[in-house]
Amino acid sequence: MPMHLVIQKKRKELGLTQEQVADYLNVSIPAVSKWENGSTSPDISLLPPLARLLKIDLNTLFCFQEDLTRQEISCFCREITTLVQKKGIAEGFKRAKEKIHEYPHNETLLHCLTFQLDGLLVMFALSHEEMRQYEEILVKWYGQLAESADSRISNSANYMMVSRAIRKGDYDKAQEILDLMPDKEDMISSMADKRILQVNINMHRGRTQEAVKDLQNLLLMELNKVQMLLYKMVDVELAADNIQAAKGIADKAAKMPELFDLWKYNSYVAPLQIAGAEKNTDECLRILEQMLETMLTPWDMGSSVLFYLIVAKDSDPKQMLSAILSEMERDSAYDFLKGSAKFKDLICKYKSFIEK
Repeated sequence: MPMHLVIQKKRKELGLTQEQVADYLNVSIPAVSKWENGSTSPDISLLPPLARLLKIDLNTLFCFQEDLTRQEISCFCREITTLVQKKGIAEGFKRAKEKIHEYPHNETLLHCLTFQLDGLLVMFALSHEEMRQYEEILVKWYGQLAESADSRISNSANYMMVSRAIRKGDYDKAQEILDLMPDKEDMISSMADKRILQVNINMHRGRTQEAVKDLQNLLLMELNKVQMLLYKMVDVELAADNIQAAKGIADKAAKMPELFDLWKYNSYVAPLQIAGAEKNTDECLRILEQMLETMLTPWDMGSSVLFYLIVAKDSDPKQMLSAILSEMERDSAYDFLKGSAKFKDLICKYKSFIEK
């Protein structure tokens, strides 16, 4: 809404006449009339008292929208993904920085863009110097988010900062940040209780489908958490040279997708950890081929008795494949495979699918 309409609308809402506005600001009635028909604008010195009279702030008077809606933020993030896929990561960061500069106080926007670009970055095989410039930007943004008064934003940012410090081997820094983070056990347990209470309310109101959907979402969230814990347990047991324990845990993790109707891709993660630790080239290549092929098949949640009410999020298999192939080419964990012709053929085969 243009300024002249804001002035007119707010004046009328407050029951003020043009004469009263003119008297308050010590201007003529025709001057106020011209402001409201858009032929002139108030002098800059009159803007603060005019805003106070109309009981609005200057942002409203100037029709400046301080915050984007969540829908607008989601839409913009999708645009960033498309831009990165078409023109590269540099264009994505450039456009994101412009938007953040336009809305410097919108923490939700900064939060979404930071995590999104961090994820998109793994799709590109960048040199150390190229990666460093983007890492510096992300670290700066994570630092800003860590200062947020919103605990959900600050905790997620601190989590990423701890993870980054661990990857860099700066364990003292990681521990320092971790020690400042609040204990989330109470918050997590209370959230679960809240979801169960909502289920109970919906059941008593006869909204059984909503209750089932809530339970399905809660189950999926917990199963994802269990899977991640199992993968981490395999890592730790391998680090402790407890290979038999690691294999036993990996075997259970591999059975979870079939037992709970999860995406088949997840059944290969833990076995690949074991094969990689044993430097078993043939087994690694066999598992990798199955994993890559599985990525081309969407997870059919609708056919599962456990998740049939959950609407699967649209995902681009090419984007996911690109990220995995980039990791296979760059991660030192795959160094023992890089001399294998079959390993190179696998990468070429699925890269060709991305390029179609």
